[in-house]
Amino acid sequence: MTRKTRRILFSTAVVAFVAIGFVVLMYAQGYRWDFQNNKFVLAGAIYIEPIGPKETDISVNNKSTDNKSASLIKNLLPMRKYDVKVTKADYQPWEKEFEVTPGIVVNAENIILFPETLKTQIILPDPVLSDFSISPNQKFIAVVSGNFKLSIKNYSGDTASSTPISFADKKKTISAGISKNNSGWSPNSKKLIFWREIAQTSKQRTSVTNWYVWDSENGSLTDLTSLYERKIVLKQASSTPLPTKFVPNKILWFGNDNNLLVLIGGNILEMDIKNESVKDLSLNDVMDFDSFENKIIALKSPDILILMESAVQNISALGQAKFPAQKVLFSNDGNKIAYSNGSAIGVMWLKDTDKQPFKKTGEQETIYQGTGYISEIYWHKYNEYIIFLESRKLSAVELDKRGKMNIASWPETISAISYIPKDQKLFILEPGLIKSVDGEF
Repeated sequence: MTRKTRRILFSTAVVAFVAIGFVVLMYAQGYRWDFQNNKFVLAGAIYIEPIGPKETDISVNNKSTDNKSASLIKNLLPMRKYDVKVTKADYQPWEKEFEVTPGIVVNAENIILFPETLKTQIILPDPVLSDFSISPNQKFIAVVSGNFKLSIKNYSGDTASSTPISFADKKKTISAGISKNNSGWSPNSKKLIFWREIAQTSKQRTSVTNWYVWDSENGSLTDLTSLYERKIVLKQASSTPLPTKFVPNKILWFGNDNNLLVLIGGNILEMDIKNESVKDLSLNDVMDFDSFENKIIALKSPDILILMESAVQNISALGQAKFPAQKVLFSNDGNKIAYSNGSAIGVMWLKDTDKQPFKKTGEQETIYQGTGYISEIYWHKYNEYIIFLESRKLSAVELDKRGKMNIASWPETISAISYIPKDQKLFILEPGLIKSVDGEF
């Protein structure tokens, strides 16, 4: 071999070494060759983590990742869209289209697959059922049935028992109801708030609505209307007297099983039924409200959201809702609120999020816009989905609207629902039947 040949071979080897080294270095730093644009580009990645059910199938552009619980899909060329699917037999699929950014990992960590069909068990058959509510510990069911009779079904023992609620006045009940979203039950499941419309006279056909608290420990009834009008109001020493008629729009428990928040005449009052006292919280012109720990969220007319820290009497205006709203509901962790008006559901974030999609405090988004009437909404346990009834059809919508909004739905005709977030347990009312939905929901 001549010296010239050796030099050529050496030079070629050096060039090849430098080129290969360069390519290896670029790959080590996360760059990939983009054959479409004929250049190195910084790759991105997608991280997918379903939180229920277990053992799902994860695919990208119809290619399985072979990971069942979580999957990091690396070395993806940027500025391209990737179709990600999470599937499992007997469950409704989850799908999104993500666009990868150079050097960034796109995360989706709050994925729930809902069952394809509702597998249920009958827990109470009654042909004249009209409404119900399950206690947080799932031991009691408050039921409204034919002729607006109220009863409590007790499932805490070996056999179920039923206790009808009777009233000392013996007046005719012409309608009755239980607070929704489980706000009628006290947190420890010991007490229940409900209302009853009473016929005053048969000739005048007038009526009055009374509110009550039923105590599961002794079966006693506290007549909130009588307590307020006859005892509490008379004790007020205020230059601005409270209304003497107890005609609330909403009542829910606040802090313990003796303290209530009452919306009456557009004002929110704090009512202590043990000490027989009332405090005006200076929240006026309120349409609806909800509470979480010592916080109160109020929806004012027309559509302004107010947050109050009751412990320090600190009130702050959060802003105007995305659309005229009628109802408001805290998430299970208190970091978000949902509001609705019968055809749409919006969400406001009360705290910066630390996971994608990133949201800032005060940011809002219309999560769902429907065509039917939305009668009930509940936050899912993990606070990234909202479960609701629309025109007697059950649906669940996710908050993450990137790429595609996933909505699970079921065809059954359902009159009412009761959801226990802690246990991910759903109960439904179909004509004449209360059913529990099998498995975690």
